[in-house]
Amino acid sequence: MMRPIDRLVRIQLPKGQSAFFWGPRKTGKTTYLRATFPNSLIYDMLQTDLFLDLAKRPYLLREQLIAADPKRFKDPVIIDEVQKIPQLLDEVHWLIENKRIRFILCGSSARILKSQEQACAGWLP
Repeated sequence: MMRPIDRLVRIQLPKGQSAFFWGPRKTGKTTYLRATFPNSLIYDMLQTDLFLDLAKRPYLLREQLIAADPKRFKDPVIIDEVQKIPQLLDEVHWLIENKRIRFILCGSSARILKSQEQACAGWLP
């Protein structure tokens, strides 16, 4: 049986706040978040079926969370490997602003999000 590693990081989100949680791969980010927020809804973009559904239709995140029991939002919603689908950030932003849902967006490469943002900027009129 694996013994949990005591971490120096402590996430205590103030009421109504969301956060990004970046770090190198295989350092225990997901394990830490699952242990710290055991009642959170978790969207893991490493699940191929979930990734494909949300990559094609990012609005499904909004629809699923609007339909969820509000009691599920006592802890923040966790989106793991969020950098794989940068379009989810628009949905997350909308949910934060309009539904006051809190999020922890976790990933290993903020650089991917930044490069996607710059690439998408060329598509705008």
